[in-house]
Amino acid sequence: MITGGSSGIGFAVAERFLQEGARRVILVGRSYERLLNAAQRLQGNTTVSKEASASGDGDDDVVPVATRSPEDNEIGQGGDGTPLSRQGWSQGFCVAAADNISLLIGDVSSADQWIRELEKEMENVDILVNAAGISISNILPKTDPVDISKTLATNLEGAILTSRALLRACVRSRLRKRGDATTTTEEKPDRPLSKCIINISSLLALKGVTGTVTYAASKAGLLGLTRSVAVEAAETLRGVTVRSNAIVPGYIQTPMIEDFSSDRISRLKESIPLKRFGDPEEIADAAVFLASNEYANNCVLNLDGGLSAV
Repeated sequence: MITGGSSGIGFAVAERFLQEGARRVILVGRSYERLLNAAQRLQGNTTVSKEASASGDGDDDVVPVATRSPEDNEIGQGGDGTPLSRQGWSQGFCVAAADNISLLIGDVSSADQWIRELEKEMENVDILVNAAGISISNILPKTDPVDISKTLATNLEGAILTSRALLRACVRSRLRKRGDATTTTEEKPDRPLSKCIINISSLLALKGVTGTVTYAASKAGLLGLTRSVAVEAAETLRGVTVRSNAIVPGYIQTPMIEDFSSDRISRLKESIPLKRFGDPEEIADAAVFLASNEYANNCVLNLDGGLSAV
């Protein structure tokens, strides 16, 4: 499951995991249309499922996939077999876009409002990537309290709630297995594969920059979340291992920097020892390492082109 999976680092991580053979990725985001567009790009612009491709609000940035006849007015079926309408979709609704891609429509900043749906979808998740994030730049005296709350809720509280959902799913899974009389000792590996949480923090959590107080605080909170979950999961969970790790990117070529002026971009690149911004794919490389290395726990990887050394 990848929050913020429709663009930037989240999308790059989803793409890389699919290339590595992940059975399924769940993209989480506020905008159904952006999620659908991401699924189409992940599929190489090939056909996605009927249920996912029935867009209904005319977003000009979305190119519909021709999988439906003009007279087809329904959008698949719900779990009880009843037809679903596009207007009936709400936060926490999950739809399959392809055999290996699902779209979970939800704003992580208000995940408490659809927490049951989130926990349900988390039951089969092995890797959680908290990549959802927003940045509203302003000096603190001029920052609107609404923007402060929105940034903290999206960048930090959302990651706490998704991590909580994964841990609760682990507890439920353990209880089910305990009651499964068919499970034998021979079926259990000596060292079962762990589950993994990967939090996408930021260099600004460690390096002060004017105009980023709330964003920096939220990203620093992710490092605290990473450490605490690594310890708490080990002490409180039985029969399942949950590893908690973080990536600390510097300036990465994503939509988050699109509003930077050319002069600012030039100055920033000049300050970086490698003289360039990072690519989202380079962050995805680190995510694969953290997900696959079974001894990586409370591992914090700096990927900033050397800027933290300056």
